[in-house]
Amino acid sequence: MSFRASSVLAFRASSSLRAGKPRNDVPLAMSKWWGSYKAQDGVVTQQLSPYEQQAIMPWVRTWPKRLMTKFTSTALDWVPPFVLMIGLVEWSEWKHSDIAHHHRD
Repeated sequence: MSFRASSVLAFRASSSLRAGKPRNDVPLAMSKWWGSYKAQDGVVTQQLSPYEQQAIMPWVRTWPKRLMTKFTSTALDWVPPFVLMIGLVEWSEWKHSDIAHHHRD
């Protein structure tokens, strides 16, 4: 193989650059690979970044109202046990101190 033929084979990937039409949408190293790419129907080519979607903001705006609704609608389920627990703890603390006071050495 001659030097001319081997140099043509070595630089065949950069033939579009030598022709004066560089690709700006694809990095230089990928221009040959993506050169014959055709877009397909139904394939997602662009998407929104999660930072652009603001997925949390609607939840944050409705959070106080939803919290109050859940808090008040379930109050009959959690208030009586909570009051019973507080009462039991207070009574047991009182009873412990009463027993400790009466049984001193």
